[in-house]
Amino acid sequence: THDTDVAQGERRAKRGPYAKTAQRRKQIIDQVLAVYDERGVDGTSMRAIAHAIGVTHPVLVHHFGTREELFLEVLREYDDRFLALVGDGDDLGKVIDVSADHSLAEPGLMALLNSMVARALETGNERSRAHFSARYAQVRKSLIHALRNGQAAGTVRTDIPLEDTAS
Repeated sequence: THDTDVAQGERRAKRGPYAKTAQRRKQIIDQVLAVYDERGVDGTSMRAIAHAIGVTHPVLVHHFGTREELFLEVLREYDDRFLALVGDGDDLGKVIDVSADHSLAEPGLMALLNSMVARALETGNERSRAHFSARYAQVRKSLIHALRNGQAAGTVRTDIPLEDTAS
């Protein structure tokens, strides 16, 4: 009946993305850095990435839309992993140590990050520009918090401007 069809449609709409879709996105994200590290920015078209990781170009487009969005998703994922490692960020020493280890543990991560930051400044990359503006505002906020905690603990000088130091 019509009521049953509507109820089933509402359940489907509330279900959200399929677990398989989220899992596939994660698998793709986990493989992109290796391709980027091997081929560099110019050798990592969506088609080249798809071929290298064993998916089709339409699969990448379906999950990410554009190369820019794919790369931003890779960076978001690695930011999330970093944040999970540092916890609340109260311990500045831990943040610094984890940051260095995290960056070095993933070949291609810093190259991708720096390339995307540079490209965010170019015309037509508003999505990247917005991402990095928000990202660096949050990083500065987190560093100010950690520096204040360090000052309270006596491990950070109190005669420095925290906003400038965080920047």
